[in-house]
Amino acid sequence: MDKYFSPKSKIHLIARGVLISDGNIILCRVKGKDWYFLPGGHVENGESSKEALLRELREEIGEKDYKITSFIGVCENIFPLDEEMFQQEVNIIFKVEVSKKNLIFSMEKDLEFIAIKKEDFLKYKILPETIKTGIQEYLKTNTPFLKEI
Repeated sequence: MDKYFSPKSKIHLIARGVLISDGNIILCRVKGKDWYFLPGGHVENGESSKEALLRELREEIGEKDYKITSFIGVCENIFPLDEEMFQQEVNIIFKVEVSKKNLIFSMEKDLEFIAIKKEDFLKYKILPETIKTGIQEYLKTNTPFLKEI
């Protein structure tokens, strides 16, 4: 039996966006945490990953002028929730342009967003780490990536 298997665990399908606003990348974090992640969230039944990403962005950031411009990559991730339970997720990542006239602020009280320069991307603790390395490759080559577990 695989060390990650648990009858209680589920696989999560998540749509995430590399939001570009005025040449900066937008990152998200739970307030008080020392790590960041890409905006987005779970794909719901009957919803495409693009539809899920746009819905999540509207819920987290509000009604803005979002434009999904390209597919960036896919990243699989497994991490422990506790000693007996692991979470497995598949992240589908898109490039999203946000009009520079739109200010980015959180619609949810426990989330905050920051805008960073592309060249500073590697200076931040971004999870999962495989997304960070995949996006780093994408920014250099403009080629979609696949990061498997």
